[in-house]
Amino acid sequence: ARRIPGSYFWVPGPPDWWLAGLYGGLAVAAVVPRLRPPRRWMAALVCAWIAVGLLPGLLAQSGSRLSAGFLAVDHGCAVVLELPSGAKVLYDAGRFASPEMGIESISAALWSKGIVHLDAVILSHADADHFNALPGLVERFSVGVVYVSPVMFEDKSEALEALRATINAAGIPMRELAAGDVLSGGDRCLLEVLHPTKKGSLGADNANSLVLAVRFAGRAILLAGDLEPPGLNDLLSEEPCPTDVLLAPHHGSRRSDPPGLAAWSSPDYVIISGGLRMNLQETTAAYCAVGARLLHTGQCGAVQVVVDDRGQIATECFVSRNE
Repeated sequence: ARRIPGSYFWVPGPPDWWLAGLYGGLAVAAVVPRLRPPRRWMAALVCAWIAVGLLPGLLAQSGSRLSAGFLAVDHGCAVVLELPSGAKVLYDAGRFASPEMGIESISAALWSKGIVHLDAVILSHADADHFNALPGLVERFSVGVVYVSPVMFEDKSEALEALRATINAAGIPMRELAAGDVLSGGDRCLLEVLHPTKKGSLGADNANSLVLAVRFAGRAILLAGDLEPPGLNDLLSEEPCPTDVLLAPHHGSRRSDPPGLAAWSSPDYVIISGGLRMNLQETTAAYCAVGARLLHTGQCGAVQVVVDDRGQIATECFVSRNE
């Protein structure tokens, strides 16, 4: 039946209280037949209860705040941006090795926020651990547009060709972003592309990672993919970019020049998206030296950062208490 177009669709799951009410009501109807209403009323009650459980999650949510959810996908990257305009944007979508766990983790996070449509997906570069969950996600979520760098598809690979084919088959427009481009995220919110240029940088695809500065209410969140030299050197040659929250490039790797990037961006928080297998002592020391606090998704789970309309920042870790 699932092969028939339109035979099913994905929705956010109902909350636990809804499940308890459903099975509790069915149990009472089964155990105490005299309380059971006529079949017509029973069907109407079940339909009404389904609406109560599913409709709230499908209603659009917006507000005068910026939210960035750094998901725990092990060695990979996925950041859910909820913009003041109400738009939902996914920056990267992948994990190392099999993408299935990444698809499930990202899907669960989106549904928990009531998201069934992504206004945009931004892919930083051509490494599979930053895009291999997208083909599975487009089966579950509608996507408005996919943004890539001008050099995303320069190197040929089966994974990249499969990605392009999936995007085309889904009828999703694909557009390029380069340094100097700006997207609007609503009142006082801008998404500025800092790197790469339209010609790109010499070196591997990491050097051409799409770097995005998300600005709102005087605050800045910097998303840097797997940026490494020589592309990183190009970025650091520009004017310093004071940053409140930095997604550490390349999962915190030393090759991303943590001392240089820390001095250039002066972050208050540094998020490392990855597993626990990497040695991060030097990286930790470099960012702590400028007063930054490190949050590792492998240790504290997903990290939620919220900037309100007064510029106040709040962080929440999935497996620890709120700050």
